[in-house]
Amino acid sequence: MGVYSRATMPSEFYEITDNLLLTQPEPQMFYWLLWQAAMQVSLVPQSSLGLPLPGRTIVGVGAPFIQPDRDRLILAEPMFQEVIAAKVDFNKMPGQTIKFNRPVFTDTTYTLASRRITGTISTTPINVQGQQTDLTLFRYGGPYSTDQGAVAPYGIRAFDSNVGVHNAASIHGTHLARDFHRFIDAVHVVLLDNAATTVYPDGMTTADSATTANSFPMSYRLICNLESRMDTANLGTFRDGFRALVCTPDQKQQLRGDVDYQRASQFFQEMNILFGNTYFGSVNKFHLFVDNTLTITPNTSSVNIHYGHALSPGALLDGMGRPPVTIPNTNDNYGEDVLVIWKADLAFALANNSLIYRFGTTASA
Repeated sequence: MGVYSRATMPSEFYEITDNLLLTQPEPQMFYWLLWQAAMQVSLVPQSSLGLPLPGRTIVGVGAPFIQPDRDRLILAEPMFQEVIAAKVDFNKMPGQTIKFNRPVFTDTTYTLASRRITGTISTTPINVQGQQTDLTLFRYGGPYSTDQGAVAPYGIRAFDSNVGVHNAASIHGTHLARDFHRFIDAVHVVLLDNAATTVYPDGMTTADSATTANSFPMSYRLICNLESRMDTANLGTFRDGFRALVCTPDQKQQLRGDVDYQRASQFFQEMNILFGNTYFGSVNKFHLFVDNTLTITPNTSSVNIHYGHALSPGALLDGMGRPPVTIPNTNDNYGEDVLVIWKADLAFALANNSLIYRFGTTASA
């Protein structure tokens, strides 16, 4: 029956897009939360973009876009800020470096016989030793174009920004903020992966020792090994006498099935209030947290190795010259096309890679 309808005359109709945004699951970016809490700064999505000149700013119409953390799986609140040894406020240009000293102590002989003075004391001096760590300020930006292999802008057309379902400035501001958050998180994961020591379960000497999935799972015994090594290395604890252990969701699940862990672990309700769903227990000298942006990489047998971090205070150095801002390009085609990036002067480094232990286990599947 030839009834005039969408089915018979599709060219006369257009699809309607609702302004309701559906959920897009996001990781909680554990180390971004840590950095944000320590540095007290963030890139907030902008309500308008473009040059601060009449007719050169894009605001647009439409419903507001989501905040970048609306759909994020919040597995934890910011962790102990003492992980960052120094939060340096640079008053310098990119390329400038600040050096930090730390002593190096040498153990010798401590017996009564060796220290008894029975004659002339030597006049040959012993050198006092020390080390330095550099923190260099660089300029960073985003987003990054995989096709161009460089930082590249988001582009907004002024005319189209006035007819969209959602506010164009809000859309791009949200994407810029999310890109900055993800960058900060990824940088810290890579830094912490450069720990001086990587510990594996008993029988696993390297990542390639595993030939099948779940052959070397996360376990209470591995946690005991980490604790023993960190105690032997004289690594400090946080104010409550604990260190922090950050693991992947797979490692958390494996621990939950470990009988020894079940017997030894405990749960502090006050920690749950502070750290939300990220904190899932305490065992020995560790508070346990879960994060889903940690490194997972296949070995030569195509078995995924999950890497976590055991942290003590003072492991990281972070600095900032200029906080993150949203910047438009002046080449805006007379106000018709806005090109926009985020930009910040930041510094990242490990204070001492011996203050972190990385641990690797095989995935359960």
